[in-house]
Amino acid sequence: MLKDKIIHNIKTIRESKNLTADYIAQQMGISQSTYSRKENGESDFSLPELIRIGDVLEVPLVKIIDLDLARIINQSENEYHDNSAGVVEHQTVNSDEGFKVAVAELQKQVEYLKQQNTDLLAAITGKK
Repeated sequence: MLKDKIIHNIKTIRESKNLTADYIAQQMGISQSTYSRKENGESDFSLPELIRIGDVLEVPLVKIIDLDLARIINQSENEYHDNSAGVVEHQTVNSDEGFKVAVAELQKQVEYLKQQNTDLLAAITGKK
């Protein structure tokens, strides 16, 4: 799931830079417990929060979301092969159809994030 992938990427990048969750929370202007709930998947990150985390971690948002376009393209082409160890791998496919599928998937994910942001704003302001 996209949410799990984003959380995993945030933790991995944060830990690789030897930064604590408390430090990220401070930089975002939220409590450590609020940040921990988000990083543990108990609460969702909003799009502005993801952008801010990218700024704090000094990585672009796309790195946090880390959409594996090659995987999406390969799945759309349904082309696999066995390597010498007998493990099924994806082949890289550079086709217009594969890219169209990847773009469509990205658009769905952007819409999902926009909806999360809208829902969060509605919850904060009490407006629907």
